[in-house]
Amino acid sequence: MKQIPAMLFVLHVACALCKAQVARLELARPGAHPPSWYAWGARDRGAYEQVRDSRLWWLIVHSDGHDNGRGENVTEAEAHRWRSAFAYPRTYARVHTAGLKGDAGFCAQCDVPYCARHWRPTETGAAECPLGHTTW
Repeated sequence: MKQIPAMLFVLHVACALCKAQVARLELARPGAHPPSWYAWGARDRGAYEQVRDSRLWWLIVHSDGHDNGRGENVTEAEAHRWRSAFAYPRTYARVHTAGLKGDAGFCAQCDVPYCARHWRPTETGAAECPLGHTTW
């Protein structure tokens, strides 16, 4: 069976404990607006139109560790990397390949995401997940 590539990609990553949003990603194919574009004001749409290269994919990322605002142009290879990183089943190893600061809240040992409220800072500058696993 041939798989048809998605024209639009919207992903929400939720905390394993409280279901709060940890990360939100939008990916729009070349020539298409991201889904959130329709809710933007005129100023944001104008700024987007100035930098949007309609030949490239458009990526928007909002997470506890990374935020690229209204988004950025990305190549098809980068778009594929982002889609692959967040494909099911989502695991730390897969999500880590995206290169997203904070890995969308995923704990390397638990293999699930936690929101900033559930990660506890340590005296050494690291953070601990609710089960006590440490991450840098």
